[in-house]
Amino acid sequence: MADRGRRGVLVALATAIAATGCAPLVDVEQTAAEVRSSVQAPTVRGGEAVIALDQEPDKLDPTLASTLASRQIFTSMCEKLYDVDESVRLVPQLAAALPQISADGRELTIPLRTGVLFNDGTPLDASAVKKSLDRHRELKGSARKTELNAVESVAVVDPSTVRLTLFRPYAPLTSMLADRAGMIMSPAKLDERGADFTDDPVCVGPFRFTERVAQDRIVLDRSEFYYDRDRVRLDRLVYRTVPDDNIRMANLRSGEFDVIWEVPTPEVPILLRDNGIVLLNQPTLQYYGITVNVRNVGGETGEVTGPLADDPRLREALSLAVDRRTLNKIAFNGLFRAACGPIPDSSEYATPKTQECPPHDPERARRLIAETGVRTPVRFEMTLANDPTQLRAGQVIQAMAAQVGFDVVLRPTESATAISEARQGRFQTFFVGWSGRPDPDGNIAAFHTEGGSQNYSGDFSPATDELIEQAGSEQDVPRRRALYEQIVDDLHQRNNVVYLYRTQYYTAHTAQLAGVETFPDGIIRMKSAGHVQAGR
Repeated sequence: MADRGRRGVLVALATAIAATGCAPLVDVEQTAAEVRSSVQAPTVRGGEAVIALDQEPDKLDPTLASTLASRQIFTSMCEKLYDVDESVRLVPQLAAALPQISADGRELTIPLRTGVLFNDGTPLDASAVKKSLDRHRELKGSARKTELNAVESVAVVDPSTVRLTLFRPYAPLTSMLADRAGMIMSPAKLDERGADFTDDPVCVGPFRFTERVAQDRIVLDRSEFYYDRDRVRLDRLVYRTVPDDNIRMANLRSGEFDVIWEVPTPEVPILLRDNGIVLLNQPTLQYYGITVNVRNVGGETGEVTGPLADDPRLREALSLAVDRRTLNKIAFNGLFRAACGPIPDSSEYATPKTQECPPHDPERARRLIAETGVRTPVRFEMTLANDPTQLRAGQVIQAMAAQVGFDVVLRPTESATAISEARQGRFQTFFVGWSGRPDPDGNIAAFHTEGGSQNYSGDFSPATDELIEQAGSEQDVPRRRALYEQIVDDLHQRNNVVYLYRTQYYTAHTAQLAGVETFPDGIIRMKSAGHVQAGR
């Protein structure tokens, strides 16, 4: 029986390999190591660029949005108090400088750029910043609450200065303000549209929102109000939603698309040989894993169903069943990296313990399943995005899990729908990624604390919550590292998220464009992109 089982998984894995196509041989390690963030060349003013995304963005409301696809749109139209540079260092954006932090760590004073206008022509000032930050903290359903839960109040010091008073010292706060929690929205538009802000969003940015056609396109036009508009070369950006890898690639080659996000890994070695295409390669903060619905009560029955919710031994068995390195080789041509926790290896808080992977141990996985007394195969559903890359990964996971006694039923779902269902607790397991944050708290607190805005699992531990809060309050780097070692060890014991791999971002654009930038946060920056001058 064991031999037949092994033959079965080999057949299933071979099928998954075949699905990746027959790409030319490439030095995988060299390709993944050759970081290329941007190609610069003289450009002309005007024209448009069509950017193809592999998934539909969710709401274009910084308070409510939770997808990486929506962040791609926001970076062109909704600037933040802070940003990250190509080395993931925090830099001012709408703020004029990094915050002044009080001696006790409980007050942050933020100076603001002056003379800045929103894309409706109204001025950005401290009152506008306060209105947005309060909305992020207080609006029902906000995905930013956990990120700002250390903030007690936001005060206007003067028109160009705000002060944040905290319940407790919180070292990651500036990092949080370098993402959607730091995006500032037009008070006039918030007053006009309220909860419908997503239908006509207005922020500060190089481009302004023009229209959205669901499942098709989002159009942004160059802003006449932007404070740095002389650096903006293009007149229009058109973001298209195209989940099918083959269609995105064909339209890039034909010139219908100018930029594509998330080049499928089988295409990477092919594009390396294409003189008409520029391939950008960036290591990332992003990770993918399987979120197990442990106690996120939702759905029609109001109950979480499925054996993995009931017994942590089954969740551990699932983790032990997956050979992460083989998953990377088969599903992604070896162009990603195995990952086993929420802290990227590039972080100053990374240690050998936080980077250590659970072993691939199918024998122990079988023993754990046998200990539970459940009937095998243990059947459960795994929701995942309906795109070829995730489906390839899902098929490999499915085959590996079958070898220890699981029957994984793949449930492909449109990405925004999947996230909506996950929030409501309408899933058993969810294969999902997180684009990652520079500070570890941004990858941990929202996912693993009680009431966390991204805690689709619903699982938490008061002891772990206390450790997470303590780590976030700690200013000393070595002490924070030690706390995160404890936290990651606890997450490995609970396995409410089974961490699997960390992606490498491969973004492609036609050689007729220059100035497109990608950073480790996974965001395509189009602010300075333009069409190359003739003859270059």
